[in-house]
Amino acid sequence: MPEADEAALAEARAPAPGRLAALWALAVAALAGHNAEEWRFGMGGWISAHPWLPGSSLHADPTQLALALAIVTTAVFLIAAVAVVSRPAWSPEVLGCLSYALMCNGAGHLVLSAASWSLMPGVVTGVLVLLPVGLLTVRSLPPVRWTAPTVATTVIAAVGMVAGSLALADVLALVV
Repeated sequence: MPEADEAALAEARAPAPGRLAALWALAVAALAGHNAEEWRFGMGGWISAHPWLPGSSLHADPTQLALALAIVTTAVFLIAAVAVVSRPAWSPEVLGCLSYALMCNGAGHLVLSAASWSLMPGVVTGVLVLLPVGLLTVRSLPPVRWTAPTVATTVIAAVGMVAGSLALADVLALVV
């Protein structure tokens, strides 16, 4: 299919601005609730108790983990606010990529809970909130164009946001 036809199809399938704003709000609320569950039920301690997990030393301090979760939630909220207020052309595709990341996060909690034979903090909201919200969102949006740059950008953004929030939380913990 020619690129112009793909763009027209995506435009035709794009949700109305009010619906797009509601999907952004739903995604931010899902992430905030999920991050609250991770913090409330001791994600750092759970990861530290499973030393076979990569990066277990990064999650040892509950204060740093709480800061990192707050930073990620705030960053996604700010992206959503810009997307809703300014209605840029990138909004549906970025929300689609975020939704896939949320579904991967929820699925990851399920896999790690099964692999460890214990409930990982975040598995409940991961399965009951992130997976359904992510699925609803991607089904409501035009399909993401999964090109090599889109995949690379999504992975780099997701990893960068997590690693960056942990690093920033580490620095803030030294200052505070």
